[in-house]
Formats: sequence, structure tokens, C-alpha cells
Amino acid sequence: MGKLMKYEFRKTMFSKIVLLVITGVLEIVFLAGVFLNWDDGLGWGIIGLTLCAIIGIFYIGIESLMVFHRDLNTKQSYMLFLTPYNSYQILGAKVLENGISIFLAGCFYAALAALDLAIAIGYLGGLKELLEMIQIFLEQLEITITFTTVDSLLFVFEVLASWLMTVVTGILAVVLSATVLAGKRFSGLVSFLLFFLIAWGSSALMNRIPDTLAVTTSYLLSILAALACTAVMYLISGWIMERKLSV
Repeated sequence: MGKLMKYEFRKTMFSKIVLLVITGVLEIVFLAGVFLNWDDGLGWGIIGLTLCAIIGIFYIGIESLMVFHRDLNTKQSYMLFLTPYNSYQILGAKVLENGISIFLAGCFYAALAALDLAIAIGYLGGLKELLEMIQIFLEQLEITITFTTVDSLLFVFEVLASWLMTVVTGILAVVLSATVLAGKRFSGLVSFLLFFLIAWGSSALMNRIPDTLAVTTSYLLSILAALACTAVMYLISGWIMERKLSV
């Protein structure tokens, strides 16, 4: 299993290095804006880092789906399915690699955002006042933010767990397209519609968590629900691959 994990990490390593390089350049622009009182640099740095975090984490999941689709539909990884590993292990390595990558990227960008905010508050006297003005404005709109540090972290993990669930839903759709629907008319369209149907069902399940619960409890239940749905879809995908996949 460890060899499979290394293989999966190696296949997506280049894009992660590119993402880190871009993040490093944008971080330099942001810090230059802070320390040199360069307003344009500060603004572009904030916008760039925010987009880099969102697009980067989004792409990590999408790239995993693209690699998996190539593995099933081309000869690119034909030898992978001839190794002494069953479908659950092969698929599990892909899901684990993607999950670890998504969560590490999320933690990295969350920590970087907290560090940059602390640096900016320390060197820009007006930033703290600006944040207080935003808080007052939100309260006037009856939008109350009562996040503690723990709640903020749980919110980040909820978003990441939900995205992982969506990616594994896509993996299930790819498996269906390459097995049950293989060779059938409109198989791609049907699997695409199934993806949205399953994703909608999973979201509907998570939305059934009562709004009356404490914020921390609500986040914990949402994370557990997303991970549970991810596990179920992984098991279904592995079961279908074991019985239907022909490479």
C-alpha cells in the first residue's frame, strides 16, 4: 500500500510544486506591500493568495479525477492493475493521496493566512480598525460571526471534507462510466448526471443536520457526515471495480 501511495504522490507532484512556487511569489508580493507600504502590492498579494488557495485546492481534486480517468480509459497505467493489489487497495491509495493532499493544502493556506494577518496587523496600524468596521457592518446586517479559533479550524475542515466527498463522488461516476456503462450509448452523459444526483443526495443528507445545534457540534457532525459519505462511495466504487472492471 505504501508503494501505491508513493506512486500516486509522484504522479501529481509537479502540479503541487508549481502551486508552491506561485504561492511563494505571491507571498513575496504581499510582504513587499506590507513592509514597503506598497498598497498595490498588498492588494494584489491578498487577492492572489486567496485565489491561489481556492483554485489550488480545487485543482488538486480535479487533477486526481483526471488521472484516475486516464488510468481506467487509457494504457497509461495498465501495469498498475497487473500488480498484486486488489481494486480496494488501488482505489484506496488514490483516495488517501487526494485526501491527504487536500487537507495538507488546506492547513497550509489556513496557517499562511493566519500568519499574514498577524504580520499585517503588526505593521499596518489601520488594518485592525478596518476589521472592526467589517464586523460592525456585518452585525448591522444581522450576520453575527461568533467563531472561536476551534470553530474556525472546524469550518476549514468541513469545507475540505466536503470537497473530498465531491471528488470521491466523481471517482464513483468515473468507475460507473468505465464499467457498468462502458460501451453504452450516452454513457458519459449518464455518468455525469449520476454524479450530480449523488452529489445532491449527499448534500441533502448533510443539510439535515439541525440548525439549532451549537456551532462546534454542527461542524463536527458535518465533517463526520462528509467522511462517512466518502467512505461509502469508496466502498461502492471498489466493489464495482472488483466485479466489473476489465483492463
